[in-house]
Amino acid sequence: MQTGAALAAHAASPSRALDRMLHALAQGEAPERIWVVDAAMRDATGTSQNDKTMPGALSSAVATWFRDQASFERPLLYRLRTPSLHAVLSAGVEVKGMARAARAAPSGRGIFLNEASVASGDRRSRVRPELPLWLAAQSEWLPYDPASAQELRALLCEALDALYVRGELGFCYLSAHDASGTDGPALSKTDAIDAFRGMYRVRAIPRTHPPYAIRLCGAGGAMANVLEAARWLQLDWGVASEIWSCPSYTRLAREAAQSAHRSLLGADARVEMAHLSRCLAGSAMPVLAVTGYARHIANQIGAFVPARFAALGGDDVDVGVDDITPGEAPGVRWIVLNALRLLVSDGAIPATRIAQATRRYGMA
Repeated sequence: MQTGAALAAHAASPSRALDRMLHALAQGEAPERIWVVDAAMRDATGTSQNDKTMPGALSSAVATWFRDQASFERPLLYRLRTPSLHAVLSAGVEVKGMARAARAAPSGRGIFLNEASVASGDRRSRVRPELPLWLAAQSEWLPYDPASAQELRALLCEALDALYVRGELGFCYLSAHDASGTDGPALSKTDAIDAFRGMYRVRAIPRTHPPYAIRLCGAGGAMANVLEAARWLQLDWGVASEIWSCPSYTRLAREAAQSAHRSLLGADARVEMAHLSRCLAGSAMPVLAVTGYARHIANQIGAFVPARFAALGGDDVDVGVDDITPGEAPGVRWIVLNALRLLVSDGAIPATRIAQATRRYGMA
C-alpha cells in the first residue's frame, strides 16, 4: 500500500489514484496476500477497457470460492465501474457467498471501489439516484465519497485496518470519481481517522474573530465548489468559512443516532459523544452541507447539528441557469446564496444581502 500510495501521491483524481494503487498491488508478493476483483475483466467489450484491467485480478469473487483457503483471511478489494444498484447488489452477493464458503461470519466483509461518475453529461453513465439511497439504508454498508486522491488513499488504508486488522464486519463502499482539483498533501493520521469516521476539518476560522462566519461541509466532487464558494463569501461579503470535508454523511448520521439512542435509554452515563457532535461543538455557527448526490444524503446529519442547518444536493436547481444538468454538484453561486440565506435566517446579516447577491450573480 505504501508503494501504491507513493505512485498515487500526485494523481489528478481519486479514480486515477485508485488505478495506480491497484496496479502497484499487482506487483511482487501482494497478489498472494490479497484478493482483487476487477469487474471490467468480464464487462469489457473493447480494447480501451481491457487496457484498464489489472494484471493478476480476478473477474469475479466467485472464483475465490474454489481456491485453497489460506491460514489467514485475505483482504478483498472489488473494483467496479457501474452506475447501477443492480451491479453493486450482484457484487455483494458474490462476496457474501465467498464469506460463507470460507465459514466466516454470515455478513462477511470487503471493500468496494466504484469508479462510476457522479455527474456526467451521459445520463446512462451517471450514478443512479437509488444507489446512494440504498447504501445509506443498509446498516452493514459504509459508503464514502472521497473528495481527492489523498482522501481515497487514506480511507482505503483505514478501511483495510478496520476490516482486516481490527476484524470489524461489514462492507466499505468508496466512490472514485474522475474529477480533478481538490488535492493537496497526504492526510495526517489524525485526519485520516477522522475522515473514516465521517468528517475532518480542512480549514479553520481565522483567529481574527471575523464578524460573520459559517461552516461549509462538502463531499466528493462537490468539495471543489465548496472551496471556491468560501473564497467568494470572503471576497464579496466578508464572511469567513470553516470548511469540513465529509466523506460519509451516512456514517456521521448513523453514529449520532446511535449516541442519541443510548443517551435516551440512560443505561450508561458515560455515553461517548458522536463524532459529528464533537466536531461541531463549541460554536453555534450555521452549517451548510453540500453533496453531488441527492440532497437527502447530506440532509441525514441535519437532525443532529446543534445550529441552523441546510443541505444542498445534485437534485437542487441553480436558479438563473438554463442549461444546468440534473445530477451535477450545486454550483458555486448557489452555495454562496444559500450560505447567505442561512446567515440571514440566523440574524447575522441583513436580509438585503440576498437581493444584492441575486443581482450580483445574475440570478434575479
